[in-house]
Amino acid sequence: MSKKTIFAVVAGALVLIVGFLALNIEAETEKRNTANVVSLNPKDANSYRSFAPILEKTKARIPQLDPVTQLYVEEVKPNLFYVTDGIYQSAFLKTGAGVIVFDAPPSFAAKLPEIIKQRAPNEAIKYLVYSHGHADHVGGASAFSDIQGLQVVAPLKVAESIKEEGNPGILPPTKTFQDQHKFSLGGEKVELKSAAFHSEDVDVFIYVPKQKFIMAVDTITPGEAPFMDFGVTADIGEYIKFFDEVLLYDFDIILSGHVSILGNREDVVEAREYVFDVRDTILKAMPTFLERFGTVFETFEYTNDNLAYRSAIESVRGECSAEIIDRWKDRLSVVDVWADSHCEKMILYYIMH
Repeated sequence: MSKKTIFAVVAGALVLIVGFLALNIEAETEKRNTANVVSLNPKDANSYRSFAPILEKTKARIPQLDPVTQLYVEEVKPNLFYVTDGIYQSAFLKTGAGVIVFDAPPSFAAKLPEIIKQRAPNEAIKYLVYSHGHADHVGGASAFSDIQGLQVVAPLKVAESIKEEGNPGILPPTKTFQDQHKFSLGGEKVELKSAAFHSEDVDVFIYVPKQKFIMAVDTITPGEAPFMDFGVTADIGEYIKFFDEVLLYDFDIILSGHVSILGNREDVVEAREYVFDVRDTILKAMPTFLERFGTVFETFEYTNDNLAYRSAIESVRGECSAEIIDRWKDRLSVVDVWADSHCEKMILYYIMH
């Protein structure tokens, strides 16, 4: 065999090897990473099409919005009405002596007075209760600004934040409390208790005992994994405690503020299991965190400690999310959308605790 022929064979082999390696590298880069951007290109590995569809059992619970009002209104217990636009939720209670309204999301609050008038034509709105101070849940309260004598109820810290921020859509509270507050109207009682499971100020457990109804906004999303960072909680430690605290109440309906599905006790129990599964998965991995950091930092020749730290976080996060998605993909919708954020939230918490 001539040198020319040998060179051609070797060159051809090298081309094949390089091509094979390139294909494998491309295959590796084409693996979907749920923590990466969501691509609108259906051919990309991170295409929106690669995420799991909403589970059929979740879809079956979604109510149909009225085509005219674009709202869904249901009397879920005698005199207790639930309202949603498919994204946000509110409720109101007829008492025989007036109406109590719970939250006023700006996405549909302007429609609430008419909705209430249709369901309670002979009762004036007497109370508006805030679940917390975030504008996406109470920023439409100005829809009730012309109601004489309206009592707006919220924790003192929420009232102070509302005053400081000056959002014109949020009515300033007229009745404040610190830890607990109870009031009655007609034949109904409402119990309010301060908590810290979500907002940077104060959250409120809103409980109507006669109806076995509780509001704990920005906590769970029935039928789904919680929203990013566990509902963007300001305190994951308090969020973890939330489940045992809320389950002390005697309720069979929970309004959690988002999506169109009204929750029940079983939804809370299932969400608790999910959250604790994420927590326990992270706790098992955290003893290896510093070792992972050290190994990567050595690989980087001790030149970029921040990048090494990020790599260690991503390593634990990736293993955690893979496990969580595998265990929960058939139980809750959108697990693969938010599992990475849930795992990372727990990692950061347990780095410091």
